[in-house]
Amino acid sequence: MQFKNRNGVLGLETAKQVMVTFLILAVTAIAVLLALVSLQNANIFVSGSSADTATTSIIGNISAGLVTFFASTGTIFSILIVVVIILAISIIIWAVGRFGQQTEGTVNL
Repeated sequence: MQFKNRNGVLGLETAKQVMVTFLILAVTAIAVLLALVSLQNANIFVSGSSADTATTSIIGNISAGLVTFFASTGTIFSILIVVVIILAISIIIWAVGRFGQQTEGTVNL
């Protein structure tokens, strides 16, 4: 079995896609947070009104959510590393088994 397209070998393509996704999420989250803060700083709400309080609450919730989400990315990457290791072990086992079959003179693909 020949690999003509080695993308995805050992799960590296998956790891790359996860990192790109986290980067996109981070940029989007920062843009939303900056937009909300600038909206609050524009003084379009009466101080102490329900809209002002709601905007403050939304900014607080988004800030806390972002901190919690990106604090757990270490766990997500740990799980991804385990998956890549399992894939590497399975490919090594497959290659060794195939090598053993070639020495006997028969190859089953």
